[in-house]
Amino acid sequence: MKEQLTKLLTATPFQPFLIKMGNGEQWEVKHPENLAVGKHFMVLIEPETDRTHDLDLLHVVGFERQPNVPS
Repeated sequence: MKEQLTKLLTATPFQPFLIKMGNGEQWEVKHPENLAVGKHFMVLIEPETDRTHDLDLLHVVGFERQPNVPS
């Protein structure tokens, strides 16, 4: 999973994606700078609110690319 996550974060051009968790939660990564990935955990930052979320990599079940929406 970590290798797939790294590919999504470093893709050129970047395409937003969802992180799908085993408990049904989904987290949107709108920009690669909004996610920091460690050995076992990642920290997602919501850019609108500056809230942070600690996510366990063991609970990630998949990813889903999102369409690019022009701003």
